[in-house]
Amino acid sequence: MRVNYKAIIFDLDNTLLDYDQSEQNCMKQALADHRLNDDLEWDEFWTVFGPINFKYWMDRNLNNHKIHQVLEHSFTDTFQALKRKNTEPQAISKTYWNLFCSTCHLEPNADAILESLHGQYKLGVISNGIGDAQRQRLKVGELYQYFDALIISDEVNCWKPDHRIFEHALEALDVRENEVLYIGDSLTDDYMGATNAGIDFCFYNGRGLTLQGDQNPKYMINDLMEIMKLLESGVKV
Repeated sequence: MRVNYKAIIFDLDNTLLDYDQSEQNCMKQALADHRLNDDLEWDEFWTVFGPINFKYWMDRNLNNHKIHQVLEHSFTDTFQALKRKNTEPQAISKTYWNLFCSTCHLEPNADAILESLHGQYKLGVISNGIGDAQRQRLKVGELYQYFDALIISDEVNCWKPDHRIFEHALEALDVRENEVLYIGDSLTDDYMGATNAGIDFCFYNGRGLTLQGDQNPKYMINDLMEIMKLLESGVKV
């Protein structure tokens, strides 16, 4: 069956933007700016910080925490676990966040695929991120101008995989579910969210993940430029 999409919607982090690289580079720079890298091993810090920060991030809505609180609590708990004294979690959090919001590393071919799609399809973003950060990072990466709609979770007060955030995007782009292809890297937030919303999903598997038996995305790509071949074929698989 031939499919004629009118809109292509992307996830941002680790789909178009390399979140992991930006996060680690900015974190290393923040520690250096506060002179914590002289006697603090990066691997030791990151091994402790990563899981703590992930939990605070996942629980942010339950705890009604803003991003600065997530970061401050994460740094506080990390330094306590590492038995580090005389640190300033609030100041370090601010430094890190300012660096992160002004940094953009792209996934391979992110700019090329958007340039190729622009003008042929309506383009949108659905992101479980922080609005100020996502918009600024897109501007730094010179991608902002490609998009007709940016739907960011903290601005619409719902989060993937909730179908409502996808409905916001459909309304903003003035398209129906069967006219959209959604592309993302998460088999939970993105795959389940698109499925819940009745939207075709393309799994961007740039990191070589293994699908589980019950995971069956409509499409799977390893390089963003494969989207052009997929669209030109116009056939569901």
